[in-house]
Amino acid sequence: MTTNKSRTSGMRSRNTGARPRQGVASKELQEARRKRRQREVMRNRIIFGVSLIAFVALLIFIIVKLIGVIFNSQGAADASKLTFTADGQVVFEEVTDFDTDTYSKSEFKDYTADLIDSFNETYGDKAITLNKLKVSGGKAYVKTTYKDADCYSAFTSYKTYNASYTDAVEAGYDFAALFSQVADGQILEASVINADEAFADSSVAVVNENITVTVPGDVTYVSNADITVVDSDTVTISQADGNADATDLVYIIYSNK
Repeated sequence: MTTNKSRTSGMRSRNTGARPRQGVASKELQEARRKRRQREVMRNRIIFGVSLIAFVALLIFIIVKLIGVIFNSQGAADASKLTFTADGQVVFEEVTDFDTDTYSKSEFKDYTADLIDSFNETYGDKAITLNKLKVSGGKAYVKTTYKDADCYSAFTSYKTYNASYTDAVEAGYDFAALFSQVADGQILEASVINADEAFADSSVAVVNENITVTVPGDVTYVSNADITVVDSDTVTISQADGNADATDLVYIIYSNK
């Protein structure tokens, strides 16, 4: 008689080592957790996107403001200014009231351009260069560059000169007037100066108008008391009585940088 033996080999039981079967409640809980994680991810993405947009907008705002500050500080003076450059050119920045009853903006621009073109035709090509013209807030700002002080004098009729002291003497300029030394931003008391000794290695800017003047060096002496020191290289010429129509011939002595 053959004895039946239990089988110990062959296919294993289906339930051996299998994961427990999930019920409906477990599946719903897992799905709820998955949806919650999706909502959290979506919320975080929205927050990040909004923050990024706000940061970019702030960055653009700051850049625009900086560009505006740089543009206004470098591109336009608050008041009329005359600058003598190291290469002998003269830069004139004119700020004046703009009367719309006299000119429209376009007419003013055309008039200025025609005036410069006409002068250049007789004086020489590019004797004057129009750098910038702007009309805003009832003010007109015009920036022009003249090839030298003689060109500026010819165009404006203001006696203007800029050269070395030696050249100024040869050109006939008289340095017998009283001069005030400029030191530490202050104008000292006027006195008689031995110009040949004091100014021998210096340059001279001669101006005959009420205006702010910048020279390519440190101002060391001035010939007129109606002057305010703005910076080491800049002074403002004005009349003590406030008469803007009155002018004096002012000598500005400056060191060569």
